[in-house]
Amino acid sequence: MLAINAQDNKTKTCFTMQKQKIILALLLFVCMRSVAQDAIDNKFQISGTMGISYEGYGLNRNPDGWAGYLPRRPWNQVRFNFTPTMKFNKDFSIPFNFNFAAIPTNFAGPYSGLTKQSLGQFITNPMNNFGINPKYKWAELQLGTQYLKYSDLSTGDIGVFGAGFDLRPKSYRIKFFTGISQQAVNFFAGIPPVTGAYKRTNWMFQLGKEKENKYNFAFNFAKGKDVASSSSPPPATIKPQEGFVMSLVSDIYFKKGFYLKMEGAQSIFTKDLTTPLTSLVNSFKPFISGHTSTVKDYAAQAAIGKRSGKFDIGIMGKYLGAGFQTTGYPYLQPDRIDYTINTRFVAWKDKMNVVASIGQRVNNVSNTALKAKQFIGNLNWFTQFNDHWSLNVNYNNFGFQSNSGINPYGIKNVSNDMGINPTYTWSNSKMSHLVSLTYNYSKYDERDVITGATTSNNTHMALLTYVPVYFEKDMTPDFSMLYFYNNVPGVKTTLMTISTSLAMPVAKKKVQLRGQLQYTMGKLNSFSSNNNFIASCNVDIKLNKKLTWNNYLTTNYFKYGNEITPEGANYLESTIRTGLQYRFEPKLKK
Repeated sequence: MLAINAQDNKTKTCFTMQKQKIILALLLFVCMRSVAQDAIDNKFQISGTMGISYEGYGLNRNPDGWAGYLPRRPWNQVRFNFTPTMKFNKDFSIPFNFNFAAIPTNFAGPYSGLTKQSLGQFITNPMNNFGINPKYKWAELQLGTQYLKYSDLSTGDIGVFGAGFDLRPKSYRIKFFTGISQQAVNFFAGIPPVTGAYKRTNWMFQLGKEKENKYNFAFNFAKGKDVASSSSPPPATIKPQEGFVMSLVSDIYFKKGFYLKMEGAQSIFTKDLTTPLTSLVNSFKPFISGHTSTVKDYAAQAAIGKRSGKFDIGIMGKYLGAGFQTTGYPYLQPDRIDYTINTRFVAWKDKMNVVASIGQRVNNVSNTALKAKQFIGNLNWFTQFNDHWSLNVNYNNFGFQSNSGINPYGIKNVSNDMGINPTYTWSNSKMSHLVSLTYNYSKYDERDVITGATTSNNTHMALLTYVPVYFEKDMTPDFSMLYFYNNVPGVKTTLMTISTSLAMPVAKKKVQLRGQLQYTMGKLNSFSSNNNFIASCNVDIKLNKKLTWNNYLTTNYFKYGNEITPEGANYLESTIRTGLQYRFEPKLKK
Protein backbone atom coordinates (compact mmCIF):
# COMPACT_ATOMS: atom_id res chain seq x y z
CA MET A 1 0.00 0.00 0.00
CA LEU A 2 1.12 3.51 -0.74
CA ALA A 3 2.10 5.38 2.36
CA ILE A 4 1.14 9.02 1.86
CA ASN A 5 0.98 11.02 5.05
CA ALA A 6 2.15 14.20 6.69
CA GLN A 7 0.97 16.38 3.81
CA ASP A 8 1.62 19.96 4.83
CA ASN A 9 -0.95 22.70 4.27
CA LYS A 10 1.45 24.79 2.22
CA THR A 11 1.83 22.09 -0.43
CA LYS A 12 -1.94 21.54 -0.57
CA THR A 13 -2.53 25.27 -0.99
CA CYS A 14 0.09 25.43 -3.74
CA PHE A 15 -1.55 22.47 -5.47
CA THR A 16 -4.92 24.30 -5.42
CA MET A 17 -3.31 27.37 -6.93
CA GLN A 18 -2.28 25.33 -9.95
CA LYS A 19 -5.80 24.12 -10.87
CA GLN A 20 -6.14 26.65 -13.69
CA LYS A 21 -2.88 25.43 -15.25
CA ILE A 22 -4.05 21.83 -15.02
CA ILE A 23 -7.41 22.64 -16.64
CA LEU A 24 -5.69 24.51 -19.48
CA ALA A 25 -3.34 21.58 -20.06
CA LEU A 26 -6.28 19.16 -20.16
CA LEU A 27 -8.02 21.37 -22.74
CA LEU A 28 -4.79 21.35 -24.76
CA PHE A 29 -4.72 17.54 -24.54
CA VAL A 30 -8.29 17.24 -25.87
CA CYS A 31 -7.85 19.85 -28.58
CA MET A 32 -4.68 18.25 -29.94
CA ARG A 33 -6.48 14.94 -30.39
CA SER A 34 -8.84 16.81 -32.72
CA VAL A 35 -5.86 18.39 -34.47
CA ALA A 36 -4.40 14.93 -35.05
CA GLN A 37 -7.59 13.92 -36.86
CA ASP A 38 -7.64 17.17 -38.83
CA ALA A 39 -4.06 16.44 -39.88
CA ILE A 40 -5.37 13.59 -42.00
CA ASP A 41 -7.98 15.77 -43.66
CA ASN A 42 -5.72 18.77 -44.18
CA LYS A 43 -2.88 16.68 -45.57
CA PHE A 44 -0.11 17.72 -43.20
CA GLN A 45 1.97 15.49 -40.93
CA ILE A 46 2.05 15.59 -37.18
CA SER A 47 4.30 13.29 -35.17
CA GLY A 48 5.52 13.08 -31.59
CA THR A 49 3.76 12.62 -28.25
CA MET A 50 1.79 14.39 -25.54
CA GLY A 51 0.73 13.26 -22.10
CA ILE A 52 -0.30 14.01 -18.54
CA SER A 53 0.74 12.16 -15.39
CA TYR A 54 0.14 12.31 -11.64
CA GLU A 55 2.77 11.35 -9.09
CA GLY A 56 2.08 10.74 -5.41
CA TYR A 57 4.86 10.40 -2.86
CA GLY A 58 4.69 8.99 0.66
CA LEU A 59 7.20 8.61 3.48
CA ASN A 60 6.81 6.84 6.83
CA ARG A 61 9.68 7.19 9.28
CA ASN A 62 10.23 5.16 12.40
CA PRO A 63 10.46 6.47 15.06
CA ASP A 64 7.98 9.26 14.37
CA GLY A 65 9.58 12.66 14.03
CA TRP A 66 13.00 11.24 13.20
CA ALA A 67 14.80 13.74 10.93
CA GLY A 68 17.56 11.42 9.73
CA TYR A 69 15.85 10.95 6.36
CA LEU A 70 14.01 13.88 4.73
CA PRO A 71 11.37 13.75 1.95
CA ARG A 72 12.96 13.75 -1.49
CA ARG A 73 10.08 15.18 -3.56
CA PRO A 74 6.68 16.91 -3.25
CA TRP A 75 3.83 14.86 -1.79
CA ASN A 76 1.81 15.42 -4.99
CA GLN A 77 2.86 16.41 -8.48
CA VAL A 78 1.18 16.68 -11.88
CA ARG A 79 3.36 16.73 -14.98
CA PHE A 80 2.61 17.46 -18.63
CA ASN A 81 4.53 16.79 -21.80
CA PHE A 82 3.66 18.08 -25.26
CA THR A 83 6.29 17.31 -27.93
CA PRO A 84 4.69 17.08 -31.39
CA THR A 85 6.23 18.20 -34.67
CA MET A 86 3.82 19.68 -37.19
CA LYS A 87 5.05 19.44 -40.76
CA PHE A 88 2.92 21.39 -43.22
CA ASN A 89 5.09 20.67 -46.26
CA LYS A 90 8.72 19.95 -47.07
CA ASP A 91 9.70 23.55 -46.27
CA PHE A 92 7.66 24.46 -43.20
CA SER A 93 7.53 22.68 -39.82
CA ILE A 94 6.86 23.59 -36.17
CA PRO A 95 8.41 21.39 -33.44
CA PHE A 96 7.05 21.82 -29.89
CA ASN A 97 8.86 20.83 -26.69
CA PHE A 98 6.74 21.45 -23.59
CA ASN A 99 7.53 19.66 -20.32
CA PHE A 100 6.22 21.25 -17.13
CA ALA A 101 4.87 20.54 -13.67
CA ALA A 102 1.93 22.00 -11.76
CA ILE A 103 3.58 22.16 -8.32
CA PRO A 104 6.33 24.82 -8.17
CA THR A 105 9.80 23.44 -7.50
CA ASN A 106 13.29 24.44 -8.55
CA PHE A 107 16.84 23.16 -8.46
CA ALA A 108 16.89 23.69 -4.67
CA GLY A 109 13.98 21.27 -4.22
CA PRO A 110 10.35 21.74 -3.27
CA TYR A 111 11.23 23.33 0.09
CA SER A 112 12.80 26.58 -1.12
CA GLY A 113 9.96 28.88 -0.16
CA LEU A 114 8.17 28.92 -3.53
CA THR A 115 4.41 29.25 -3.16
CA LYS A 116 2.38 30.86 -5.91
CA GLN A 117 4.53 31.57 -8.95
CA SER A 118 3.92 34.38 -11.39
CA LEU A 119 3.59 33.43 -15.05
CA GLY A 120 7.12 34.66 -15.66
CA GLN A 121 8.51 32.55 -12.80
CA PHE A 122 6.56 29.53 -14.00
CA ILE A 123 7.78 29.55 -17.60
CA THR A 124 11.39 30.38 -16.65
CA ASN A 125 11.59 27.77 -13.87
CA PRO A 126 14.52 25.46 -14.75
CA MET A 127 12.30 22.46 -13.94
CA ASN A 128 9.87 23.47 -16.70
CA ASN A 129 10.61 23.48 -20.40
CA PHE A 130 8.67 25.42 -23.05
CA GLY A 131 10.16 25.46 -26.53
CA ILE A 132 8.79 26.16 -30.02
CA ASN A 133 10.99 26.15 -33.12
CA PRO A 134 9.07 27.12 -36.30
CA LYS A 135 11.26 26.47 -39.33
CA TYR A 136 10.80 27.59 -42.94
CA LYS A 137 13.49 26.53 -45.39
CA TRP A 138 16.73 28.06 -44.01
CA ALA A 139 15.10 30.22 -41.31
CA GLU A 140 14.33 28.96 -37.81
CA LEU A 141 12.60 30.93 -35.06
CA GLN A 142 13.62 29.80 -31.55
CA LEU A 143 11.07 30.48 -28.79
CA GLY A 144 11.04 29.33 -25.17
CA THR A 145 13.63 27.13 -23.48
CA GLN A 146 16.61 26.37 -25.74
CA TYR A 147 19.93 24.60 -25.17
CA LEU A 148 22.21 26.15 -27.78
CA LYS A 149 25.88 25.53 -28.39
CA TYR A 150 27.72 28.12 -30.45
CA SER A 151 31.28 26.93 -29.80
CA ASP A 152 33.53 25.23 -27.24
CA LEU A 153 34.79 28.48 -25.69
CA SER A 154 31.83 30.87 -25.94
CA THR A 155 28.52 29.31 -24.86
CA GLY A 156 26.83 25.91 -24.93
CA ASP A 157 26.31 24.45 -21.45
CA ILE A 158 23.17 26.20 -20.22
CA GLY A 159 19.45 26.34 -20.95
CA VAL A 160 17.96 29.78 -21.64
CA PHE A 161 14.28 30.75 -21.81
CA GLY A 162 13.76 33.50 -24.37
CA ALA A 163 13.57 34.18 -28.09
CA GLY A 164 15.94 34.17 -31.03
CA PHE A 165 16.60 32.92 -34.54
CA ASP A 166 18.92 30.72 -36.59
CA LEU A 167 19.28 31.87 -40.20
CA ARG A 168 21.24 29.81 -42.75
CA PRO A 169 20.86 31.35 -46.21
CA LYS A 170 23.15 29.39 -48.51
CA SER A 171 26.46 29.09 -46.61
CA TYR A 172 25.94 32.04 -44.25
CA ARG A 173 25.17 31.59 -40.55
CA ILE A 174 23.38 34.29 -38.53
CA LYS A 175 22.24 33.35 -35.02
CA PHE A 176 20.90 35.31 -32.07
CA PHE A 177 19.16 34.43 -28.81
CA THR A 178 18.31 36.31 -25.62
CA GLY A 179 16.52 35.34 -22.42
CA ILE A 180 16.78 34.18 -18.81
CA SER A 181 19.00 31.27 -17.78
CA GLN A 182 18.30 31.39 -14.05
CA GLN A 183 15.39 32.69 -12.01
CA ALA A 184 15.86 34.37 -8.66
CA VAL A 185 15.71 32.21 -5.52
CA ASN A 186 15.62 33.86 -2.10
CA PHE A 187 18.09 32.87 0.57
CA PHE A 188 16.59 30.58 3.23
CA ALA A 189 18.34 29.60 6.48
CA GLY A 190 15.82 26.96 7.57
CA ILE A 191 15.87 23.15 7.18
CA PRO A 192 16.93 22.27 4.60
CA PRO A 193 18.81 25.52 3.93
CA VAL A 194 18.65 27.17 0.50
CA THR A 195 21.72 29.02 -0.78
CA GLY A 196 19.66 31.19 -3.13
CA ALA A 197 20.45 32.60 -6.57
CA TYR A 198 20.24 35.79 -8.59
CA LYS A 199 18.18 36.13 -11.73
CA ARG A 200 20.53 35.90 -14.72
CA THR A 201 19.87 37.25 -18.20
CA ASN A 202 21.80 36.08 -21.27
CA TRP A 203 22.24 36.88 -24.93
CA MET A 204 24.36 35.31 -27.65
CA PHE A 205 25.14 36.14 -31.28
CA GLN A 206 26.96 34.36 -34.10
CA LEU A 207 27.93 35.51 -37.57
CA GLY A 208 29.69 33.06 -39.86
CA LYS A 209 30.02 31.09 -43.05
CA GLU A 210 29.95 27.30 -43.26
CA LYS A 211 30.00 24.57 -45.88
CA GLU A 212 29.58 21.04 -44.59
CA ASN A 213 32.79 18.96 -44.73
CA LYS A 214 34.64 21.96 -46.19
CA TYR A 215 34.98 24.84 -43.74
CA ASN A 216 33.40 26.73 -40.85
CA PHE A 217 34.31 30.31 -39.91
CA ALA A 218 32.28 32.08 -37.21
CA PHE A 219 32.45 35.04 -34.82
CA ASN A 220 30.70 34.39 -31.49
CA PHE A 221 29.60 36.88 -28.84
CA ALA A 222 27.88 35.95 -25.57
CA LYS A 223 26.97 37.76 -22.38
CA GLY A 224 25.37 36.89 -19.03
CA LYS A 225 24.47 39.29 -16.24
CA ASP A 226 22.93 38.82 -12.78
CA VAL A 227 20.20 41.15 -11.56
CA ALA A 228 21.52 42.22 -8.16
CA SER A 229 18.09 43.28 -6.83
CA SER A 230 16.27 40.09 -7.86
CA SER A 231 16.63 38.15 -4.56
CA SER A 232 15.33 39.23 -1.17
CA PRO A 233 17.02 38.27 1.02
CA PRO A 234 19.99 37.84 -1.37
CA PRO A 235 22.31 34.83 -1.31
CA ALA A 236 24.72 35.04 1.62
CA THR A 237 27.71 33.42 -0.10
CA ILE A 238 27.19 34.35 -3.77
CA LYS A 239 27.90 37.69 -5.44
CA PRO A 240 26.11 39.03 -8.55
CA GLN A 241 28.31 38.60 -11.62
CA GLU A 242 28.58 39.69 -15.25
CA GLY A 243 30.55 38.19 -18.11
CA PHE A 244 31.18 38.87 -21.79
CA VAL A 245 33.08 36.61 -24.20
CA MET A 246 33.94 36.79 -27.89
CA SER A 247 35.56 34.10 -29.99
CA LEU A 248 36.57 33.20 -33.54
CA VAL A 249 36.13 29.65 -34.86
CA SER A 250 38.11 28.45 -37.89
CA ASP A 251 37.58 24.85 -39.03
CA ILE A 252 38.99 23.55 -42.30
CA TYR A 253 38.42 20.08 -43.78
CA PHE A 254 40.79 18.78 -46.46
CA LYS A 255 40.72 15.84 -48.81
CA LYS A 256 41.38 12.31 -47.60
CA GLY A 257 39.97 13.05 -44.15
CA PHE A 258 42.49 15.63 -42.92
CA TYR A 259 41.19 18.49 -40.76
CA LEU A 260 42.33 21.55 -38.83
CA LYS A 261 40.15 23.10 -36.08
CA MET A 262 40.95 26.28 -34.16
CA GLU A 263 39.22 28.70 -31.81
CA GLY A 264 40.50 31.76 -29.97
CA ALA A 265 38.52 33.64 -27.32
CA GLN A 266 38.70 36.60 -24.95
CA SER A 267 36.57 37.00 -21.82
CA ILE A 268 35.86 40.01 -19.62
CA PHE A 269 34.34 38.89 -16.35
CA THR A 270 33.14 40.83 -13.30
CA LYS A 271 33.16 38.66 -10.18
CA ASP A 272 31.16 41.11 -8.04
CA LEU A 273 28.84 43.72 -9.56
CA THR A 274 28.58 45.52 -6.20
CA THR A 275 32.21 46.66 -6.48
CA PRO A 276 32.74 50.20 -7.84
CA LEU A 277 33.25 51.05 -11.49
CA THR A 278 36.79 51.93 -12.51
CA SER A 279 38.64 53.18 -15.59
CA LEU A 280 41.76 51.27 -14.55
CA VAL A 281 40.27 48.01 -15.88
CA ASN A 282 39.68 47.65 -19.60
CA SER A 283 36.00 47.78 -20.54
CA PHE A 284 34.38 46.75 -23.78
CA LYS A 285 31.57 49.25 -24.07
CA PRO A 286 28.70 49.14 -24.79
CA PHE A 287 28.78 45.42 -23.88
CA ILE A 288 30.44 45.52 -20.46
CA SER A 289 31.92 48.14 -18.11
CA GLY A 290 34.93 47.52 -15.88
CA HIS A 291 34.64 47.17 -12.10
CA THR A 292 37.42 46.74 -9.57
CA SER A 293 36.61 43.00 -9.61
CA THR A 294 36.69 42.72 -13.43
CA VAL A 295 39.36 40.56 -15.07
CA LYS A 296 40.22 39.99 -18.72
CA ASP A 297 41.94 36.93 -20.14
CA TYR A 298 42.26 34.66 -23.16
CA ALA A 299 41.71 31.08 -24.25
CA ALA A 300 42.54 29.05 -27.33
CA GLN A 301 42.27 25.52 -28.63
CA ALA A 302 43.43 23.73 -31.77
CA ALA A 303 43.19 20.22 -33.20
CA ILE A 304 44.70 18.60 -36.27
CA GLY A 305 44.29 15.08 -37.53
CA LYS A 306 42.95 12.59 -40.03
CA ARG A 307 39.74 10.56 -40.09
CA SER A 308 38.80 7.54 -42.13
CA GLY A 309 36.41 4.63 -41.96
CA LYS A 310 38.68 2.39 -39.88
CA PHE A 311 41.38 4.68 -38.52
CA ASP A 312 41.47 8.09 -36.82
CA ILE A 313 44.49 9.93 -35.44
CA GLY A 314 44.75 13.46 -34.10
CA ILE A 315 46.34 15.80 -31.61
CA MET A 316 44.56 18.50 -29.62
CA GLY A 317 45.74 21.36 -27.44
CA LYS A 318 43.82 23.80 -25.24
CA TYR A 319 44.87 26.83 -23.20
CA LEU A 320 42.64 28.64 -20.68
CA GLY A 321 44.01 31.73 -18.95
CA ALA A 322 43.76 32.19 -15.20
CA GLY A 323 41.09 34.88 -15.59
CA PHE A 324 39.15 33.31 -18.46
CA GLN A 325 35.54 32.75 -17.47
CA THR A 326 32.26 32.66 -19.36
CA THR A 327 28.64 32.41 -18.22
CA GLY A 328 28.02 30.05 -21.14
CA TYR A 329 30.25 27.42 -19.47
CA PRO A 330 29.94 28.21 -15.74
CA TYR A 331 31.95 25.17 -14.60
CA LEU A 332 34.87 25.53 -17.01
CA GLN A 333 38.17 25.15 -15.16
CA PRO A 334 40.56 28.03 -16.02
CA ASP A 335 44.34 28.44 -15.74
CA ARG A 336 45.34 25.23 -17.49
CA ILE A 337 46.88 23.70 -20.58
CA ASP A 338 45.70 20.40 -22.07
CA TYR A 339 47.33 18.41 -24.84
CA THR A 340 46.30 14.93 -25.94
CA ILE A 341 46.84 12.42 -28.72
CA ASN A 342 43.62 10.67 -29.75
CA THR A 343 43.11 7.62 -31.94
CA ARG A 344 40.49 5.13 -33.03
CA PHE A 345 40.97 2.04 -35.16
CA VAL A 346 39.08 -1.05 -36.32
CA ALA A 347 41.04 -4.28 -36.82
CA TRP A 348 40.87 -8.08 -37.04
CA LYS A 349 38.24 -8.23 -39.76
CA ASP A 350 36.14 -5.53 -38.07
CA LYS A 351 35.84 -7.61 -34.88
CA MET A 352 37.99 -5.26 -32.82
CA ASN A 353 37.29 -1.59 -32.07
CA VAL A 354 39.74 0.49 -30.03
CA VAL A 355 39.33 4.10 -28.87
CA ALA A 356 42.23 5.60 -26.91
CA SER A 357 43.79 8.90 -25.86
CA ILE A 358 46.85 9.93 -23.90
CA GLY A 359 48.01 13.33 -22.79
CA GLN A 360 48.73 15.75 -19.99
CA ARG A 361 47.03 18.64 -18.21
CA VAL A 362 49.01 21.43 -16.54
CA ASN A 363 47.07 23.31 -13.85
CA ASN A 364 47.88 26.67 -12.21
CA VAL A 365 49.92 27.71 -15.22
CA SER A 366 50.14 31.31 -13.98
CA ASN A 367 51.63 30.32 -10.60
CA THR A 368 55.04 28.69 -10.71
CA ALA A 369 54.88 27.55 -7.07
CA LEU A 370 51.49 25.86 -7.49
CA LYS A 371 51.89 24.60 -11.05
CA ALA A 372 50.58 21.04 -11.26
CA LYS A 373 50.69 18.28 -13.84
CA GLN A 374 48.07 15.64 -14.50
CA PHE A 375 48.44 12.55 -16.64
CA ILE A 376 45.42 11.75 -18.80
CA GLY A 377 44.91 8.28 -20.28
CA ASN A 378 41.79 6.57 -21.62
CA LEU A 379 41.23 3.23 -23.33
CA ASN A 380 38.11 1.42 -24.53
CA TRP A 381 38.81 -1.88 -26.29
CA PHE A 382 36.00 -4.08 -27.60
CA THR A 383 36.55 -7.47 -29.26
CA GLN A 384 33.97 -9.86 -30.71
CA PHE A 385 35.85 -13.16 -30.76
CA ASN A 386 33.06 -15.25 -32.29
CA ASP A 387 29.29 -15.62 -32.25
CA HIS A 388 29.40 -16.47 -28.54
CA TRP A 389 32.23 -14.57 -26.86
CA SER A 390 32.87 -10.83 -26.63
CA LEU A 391 35.09 -8.80 -24.32
CA ASN A 392 35.16 -5.11 -23.46
CA VAL A 393 38.08 -3.59 -21.55
CA ASN A 394 38.26 0.02 -20.37
CA TYR A 395 40.92 1.90 -18.47
CA ASN A 396 41.19 5.48 -17.23
CA ASN A 397 44.19 7.04 -15.54
CA PHE A 398 44.09 10.50 -14.05
CA GLY A 399 47.16 11.84 -12.26
CA PHE A 400 47.75 15.17 -10.53
CA GLN A 401 50.91 16.60 -8.99
CA SER A 402 52.01 20.07 -7.89
CA ASN A 403 55.04 21.70 -6.29
CA SER A 404 55.09 22.05 -2.52
CA GLY A 405 54.63 25.83 -2.40
CA ILE A 406 54.19 26.92 1.23
CA ASN A 407 53.47 23.37 2.43
CA PRO A 408 56.10 20.71 3.25
CA TYR A 409 54.75 18.49 0.48
CA GLY A 410 53.05 19.18 -2.83
CA ILE A 411 49.67 17.88 -3.87
CA LYS A 412 49.83 14.44 -5.46
CA ASN A 413 46.94 12.15 -6.35
CA VAL A 414 46.52 9.37 -8.84
CA SER A 415 43.28 7.74 -9.93
CA ASN A 416 43.21 4.42 -11.77
CA ASP A 417 39.96 2.88 -13.01
CA MET A 418 39.83 -0.43 -14.86
CA GLY A 419 36.85 -2.43 -16.09
CA ILE A 420 36.52 -5.87 -17.71
CA ASN A 421 33.26 -7.10 -19.21
CA PRO A 422 33.18 -10.57 -20.84
CA THR A 423 29.87 -11.68 -22.36
CA TYR A 424 28.83 -15.14 -23.49
CA THR A 425 25.71 -15.99 -25.49
CA TRP A 426 24.31 -19.28 -26.73
CA SER A 427 20.99 -20.53 -28.01
CA ASN A 428 18.93 -23.54 -29.04
CA SER A 429 15.67 -23.96 -30.91
CA LYS A 430 13.56 -22.65 -28.02
CA MET A 431 15.56 -19.88 -26.39
CA SER A 432 18.77 -17.89 -26.20
CA HIS A 433 20.91 -17.12 -23.17
CA LEU A 434 23.16 -14.21 -22.24
CA VAL A 435 25.60 -14.20 -19.33
CA SER A 436 27.57 -11.06 -18.61
CA LEU A 437 30.17 -10.41 -15.92
CA THR A 438 31.36 -6.88 -15.21
CA TYR A 439 34.24 -6.16 -12.86
CA ASN A 440 35.43 -2.63 -12.05
CA TYR A 441 38.38 -1.66 -9.91
CA SER A 442 39.06 1.90 -8.81
CA LYS A 443 42.09 3.05 -6.85
CA TYR A 444 42.58 6.63 -5.74
CA ASP A 445 45.77 7.65 -3.89
CA GLU A 446 46.15 11.06 -2.28
CA ARG A 447 49.11 12.59 -0.44
CA ASP A 448 48.69 14.81 2.60
CA VAL A 449 50.50 18.11 1.96
CA ILE A 450 51.48 18.46 5.65
CA THR A 451 52.57 14.98 6.71
CA GLY A 452 53.40 13.48 3.32
CA ALA A 453 51.36 10.37 4.15
CA THR A 454 49.45 8.76 1.28
CA THR A 455 45.93 7.45 1.76
CA SER A 456 44.15 5.10 -0.63
CA ASN A 457 40.51 4.80 -1.60
CA ASN A 458 39.94 1.38 -3.15
CA THR A 459 36.68 0.21 -4.71
CA HIS A 460 35.77 -3.20 -6.13
CA MET A 461 32.51 -3.84 -7.95
CA ALA A 462 31.36 -7.06 -9.62
CA LEU A 463 28.05 -7.54 -11.43
CA LEU A 464 26.80 -10.86 -12.81
CA THR A 465 23.77 -10.79 -15.12
CA TYR A 466 21.80 -13.59 -16.76
CA VAL A 467 19.12 -12.88 -19.39
CA PRO A 468 17.17 -15.74 -21.02
CA VAL A 469 15.05 -14.97 -24.09
CA TYR A 470 12.24 -17.34 -25.05
CA PHE A 471 11.38 -17.67 -28.74
CA GLU A 472 7.92 -19.15 -28.18
CA LYS A 473 6.92 -17.42 -24.94
CA ASP A 474 5.99 -13.80 -24.40
CA MET A 475 8.05 -13.18 -21.29
CA THR A 476 11.45 -11.70 -20.58
CA PRO A 477 13.06 -12.41 -17.19
CA ASP A 478 16.49 -11.33 -15.97
CA PHE A 479 18.58 -12.03 -12.87
CA SER A 480 21.56 -10.20 -11.44
CA MET A 481 23.92 -10.21 -8.45
CA LEU A 482 26.12 -7.29 -7.40
CA TYR A 483 29.02 -7.05 -4.98
CA PHE A 484 30.45 -3.68 -3.92
CA TYR A 485 33.36 -3.03 -1.56
CA ASN A 486 34.93 0.30 -0.67
CA ASN A 487 37.85 0.78 1.67
CA VAL A 488 39.17 4.12 2.89
CA PRO A 489 41.17 4.66 6.09
CA GLY A 490 38.79 4.06 8.97
CA VAL A 491 35.77 3.17 6.84
CA LYS A 492 34.88 -0.10 5.12
CA THR A 493 31.62 -0.41 3.22
CA THR A 494 30.25 -3.64 1.77
CA LEU A 495 27.07 -4.11 -0.27
CA MET A 496 25.51 -7.30 -1.61
CA THR A 497 22.54 -6.97 -3.98
CA ILE A 498 20.37 -9.53 -5.72
CA SER A 499 17.62 -8.54 -8.11
CA THR A 500 15.24 -10.09 -10.60
CA SER A 501 12.60 -8.82 -12.97
CA LEU A 502 9.97 -10.23 -15.28
CA ALA A 503 8.24 -8.55 -18.21
CA MET A 504 5.37 -10.01 -20.18
CA PRO A 505 2.33 -8.95 -22.21
CA VAL A 506 -1.23 -10.02 -21.33
CA ALA A 507 -4.76 -9.39 -22.64
CA LYS A 508 -3.78 -10.03 -26.26
CA LYS A 509 -0.65 -7.88 -25.81
CA LYS A 510 -2.70 -4.80 -24.95
CA VAL A 511 -1.23 -4.76 -21.44
CA GLN A 512 2.50 -4.79 -20.74
CA LEU A 513 3.51 -5.92 -17.26
CA ARG A 514 6.91 -5.60 -15.64
CA GLY A 515 7.84 -6.31 -12.04
CA GLN A 516 11.16 -6.03 -10.24
CA LEU A 517 12.40 -7.13 -6.81
CA GLN A 518 15.70 -6.07 -5.26
CA TYR A 519 17.30 -6.83 -1.91
CA THR A 520 20.49 -5.23 -0.61
CA MET A 521 22.42 -6.01 2.54
CA GLY A 522 24.95 -3.40 3.54
CA LYS A 523 27.58 -3.29 6.24
CA LEU A 524 29.63 -0.40 7.59
CA ASN A 525 32.77 -1.38 9.49
CA SER A 526 31.83 -3.65 12.41
CA PHE A 527 28.33 -2.28 12.86
CA SER A 528 25.34 -4.54 12.33
CA SER A 529 24.05 -4.90 8.78
CA ASN A 530 21.44 -2.63 7.27
CA ASN A 531 18.77 -4.02 4.96
CA ASN A 532 17.07 -2.53 1.94
CA PHE A 533 14.15 -4.00 -0.02
CA ILE A 534 12.75 -2.41 -3.20
CA ALA A 535 9.74 -3.62 -5.17
CA SER A 536 8.37 -1.97 -8.30
CA CYS A 537 5.70 -2.68 -10.87
CA ASN A 538 4.85 -1.22 -14.29
CA VAL A 539 1.45 -1.69 -15.95
CA ASP A 540 1.17 -0.11 -19.40
CA ILE A 541 -2.27 -0.46 -20.99
CA LYS A 542 -2.76 0.21 -24.69
CA LEU A 543 -6.23 1.79 -24.90
CA ASN A 544 -6.04 2.14 -28.68
CA LYS A 545 -3.42 2.47 -31.38
CA LYS A 546 -2.33 5.91 -30.19
CA LEU A 547 -3.31 6.19 -26.53
CA THR A 548 -1.52 4.38 -23.68
CA TRP A 549 -2.23 4.41 -19.95
CA ASN A 550 1.05 4.07 -18.03
CA ASN A 551 1.17 3.11 -14.35
CA TYR A 552 4.13 2.71 -12.02
CA LEU A 553 4.31 1.77 -8.34
CA THR A 554 7.41 1.38 -6.21
CA THR A 555 8.13 0.98 -2.52
CA ASN A 556 11.49 1.27 -0.81
CA TYR A 557 12.04 -0.05 2.72
CA PHE A 558 15.34 0.67 4.45
CA LYS A 559 16.32 -0.43 7.96
CA TYR A 560 19.58 0.86 9.42
CA GLY A 561 21.96 -1.14 11.54
CA ASN A 562 23.37 0.25 14.78
CA GLU A 563 25.61 2.76 12.96
CA ILE A 564 23.13 5.58 13.64
CA THR A 565 21.01 6.79 16.54
CA PRO A 566 18.32 5.78 17.29
CA GLU A 567 19.25 2.16 16.75
CA GLY A 568 16.89 0.30 14.44
CA ALA A 569 15.63 3.43 12.67
CA ASN A 570 13.90 2.72 9.37
CA TYR A 571 11.74 4.32 6.71
CA LEU A 572 9.22 3.23 4.09
CA GLU A 573 9.20 5.35 0.95
CA SER A 574 6.55 4.90 -1.76
CA THR A 575 5.79 6.44 -5.12
CA ILE A 576 2.83 5.97 -7.45
CA ARG A 577 2.72 7.41 -10.94
CA THR A 578 -0.14 7.16 -13.44
CA GLY A 579 -0.69 8.96 -16.70
CA LEU A 580 -1.91 8.99 -20.27
CA GLN A 581 0.43 9.17 -23.25
CA TYR A 582 -0.84 9.96 -26.74
CA ARG A 583 1.20 9.34 -29.90
CA PHE A 584 0.64 11.38 -33.06
CA GLU A 585 0.88 9.18 -36.15
CA PRO A 586 -1.73 10.23 -38.74
CA LYS A 587 -1.84 8.63 -42.15
CA LEU A 588 -1.78 11.02 -45.04
CA LYS A 589 -4.19 10.72 -47.90
CA LYS A 590 -2.55 10.05 -51.21
